[in-house]
Amino acid sequence: MKTPDAVVALTGFGGLEAHQPGAAVARALRDGWQANISIEALGYDSVMTAAWMPGVADRLHLIPAIGASDDAVLEQILRIHEKTHLDALLPCLNNEVALISRLSERLARAGIHTLLPRPDRIDIIHKPHLPKFFFEHQLLAPSTRHLAEPNDILLHAEQFGFPLLMRGIYSGVKVVYTPEQARFEALRLDAGRGEGVLLQAMIYGDQFSVALVADRDGEASGMVIMRQLAANENGLMVCGTVVDDPEIDKTVRRILKKLDWRGPLELDLVRPQGCNELYLRDINAHFPCWIRLSHWANCNLPALLLSEILLCTKKTPQKAQPGPIILHGISETLVPLADVLSLHRRQSVAGPATNGRLRDNICSTGLRVAVTGISSFDVVNPGIGVARALRLAPEVSQVYGLCYGNFDSGSYDPDLFDAVCTLPAYNDAEAILERLRTLYLSHPFDVVIPCIDDEIPYFIQIKDELTQMGVRTLLPSLEAFERRSKPVLFGPKTRADWGAFEIPESHVVRSEAEVTRALEAVGLPAAIKGPICQCIAVNSAAEARAAWLRLRSYGNTEAIIQPLIAGPVFAVACVCDPQHRALSMLSVKKLARCERGSTWSALHIAQPELEASFGEMLCELEWVGPVEGEFIRDEIRDRFYLIEINPRFTGWIFYSAGLGSNHPGVAVRTAMGESTEAVSNNPNLVFMRSSSEILVRPTTLAALTIKGVIRHA
Repeated sequence: MKTPDAVVALTGFGGLEAHQPGAAVARALRDGWQANISIEALGYDSVMTAAWMPGVADRLHLIPAIGASDDAVLEQILRIHEKTHLDALLPCLNNEVALISRLSERLARAGIHTLLPRPDRIDIIHKPHLPKFFFEHQLLAPSTRHLAEPNDILLHAEQFGFPLLMRGIYSGVKVVYTPEQARFEALRLDAGRGEGVLLQAMIYGDQFSVALVADRDGEASGMVIMRQLAANENGLMVCGTVVDDPEIDKTVRRILKKLDWRGPLELDLVRPQGCNELYLRDINAHFPCWIRLSHWANCNLPALLLSEILLCTKKTPQKAQPGPIILHGISETLVPLADVLSLHRRQSVAGPATNGRLRDNICSTGLRVAVTGISSFDVVNPGIGVARALRLAPEVSQVYGLCYGNFDSGSYDPDLFDAVCTLPAYNDAEAILERLRTLYLSHPFDVVIPCIDDEIPYFIQIKDELTQMGVRTLLPSLEAFERRSKPVLFGPKTRADWGAFEIPESHVVRSEAEVTRALEAVGLPAAIKGPICQCIAVNSAAEARAAWLRLRSYGNTEAIIQPLIAGPVFAVACVCDPQHRALSMLSVKKLARCERGSTWSALHIAQPELEASFGEMLCELEWVGPVEGEFIRDEIRDRFYLIEINPRFTGWIFYSAGLGSNHPGVAVRTAMGESTEAVSNNPNLVFMRSSSEILVRPTTLAALTIKGVIRHA
């Protein structure tokens, strides 16, 4: 049967660092559907960043949030159907699957087709019911318990032992190591919903995620087994590969029969070290975030699902080809503000056009720049955005990535880097210098830009030697670097009033007793900050002690306690010349931030007074190079408060290139001794960031691991 053209509605375009699978499903459908396909992205707010990535969605639509009545959701979907003539609807989150399953018959009568399990079958794998499902079907699983009241977490967590795995009822997973961290994460994952969390005993071993499509007879018409190669500190998969494992295949098919399932399914399995048995840890009623890997394994499951829905599939089960490797990376784009506003006001808007490749913009001659901080493993490092901006700088011809790990996602993106080289651990200045000397022989570069807070002091120590090599930098002195550190910046010697902003009352603490005294001074709610990263909001003395112990568990010996200031977050990015003058300023309002504070969406808003006052502070600090100041605008006093100064380019700095001021380009020219300034000339764009998928060839991974160098064509 000929593959028909199709108009498909997808959900699941939200999520930040714990991203949702909608964009990956959309890309897999575009990869594998053998006819014209139109993707209609359904979301709950105008800043669903994944849907704004070029080439993902043809149109974006807003629907009522989960929790609204079924009729309200159905009414909006039918309204979209009147405009777009939907052929199929693929929900990509657990709670959405349950909702659309309830609506499936009414949707079918309107001509919108689905392939989903019955609501009662979805209910049996709802997170609170998983322990019962494991027990009733005698499935081998880690000890699992639903805890309805997060405040009771300490008693139950101690019974499990540490570390343990904690799952949110609808999304989110954390590995927790202490009772205090367990209580903190339980409250965060529950997020006031009152549904609690799922506790699971930790099992170490080979971890697998299995994705499949169950046809209308409940049989697996396609299955892909992914073995996890790397996971971040939250337990989220960063890198994985397709494997052929008959025992997993057999186990999954046995579980599938117990489920009486239809449509997509994901199973999380672990094989303990030194054991052949498989433990089932989790089940989800949708495709996983790595589902594009199924296309690279010649078993495109989203395309197979759509074929099942539209009754144009062949009944021969598809088998995945083992070997392909997926690595989660980062995509960034700029969206016209008018489009974001149109979606907010009119509920629908056309999707962005596909961008040209960054490498198409490269000039043949020019400066060669090396950039560190190119990982998105645990947090998105700024080097990715810096490289993306440098690709748009006309004076730059070559960009080299300097990485610290084999799974640094930027290493495998040929659009960003011409070559990538490994560096030794950055707490050894001499080792870094020797490595850079070696790399300079094979890949000469003119400028190096360090982009990680912890490494910058070591680059400052060797900047004179780099200059003698012919490599320029734009870095502050060690004294200036220390003056902007949180313990000094928020110490008693720094003046509080800087004109357009203030420094909040702050107390540096080094013990639990000092935490208690500081809380008495600043009151509650309060913010407890690590000296380099992490900021935890607390509402009680008990939460404050837990936050202190959590920061201690990460190796911090001191913290800063401040009043919790409510209001929108702003930031000012700047590049200072060797005379400490601000060459370029860019102010943004942050629209979406992840749990760790990284910016996933931002809007340029001119703040000349704030920029002038921040420039005055930077001059007093005797700052040189890139820097970012973060501010909160107090909603009551309508006053800016400085909350942090980051001593390097901010992660969202690619935004500056799209606005016309290209801060990395300014920094490179300044490092080379040129006189330059930049002014933004296109303010009506919104910065958006999303996760993306990178196909990694095993030979490329081996080259970085063994030789320490990748050369991209």
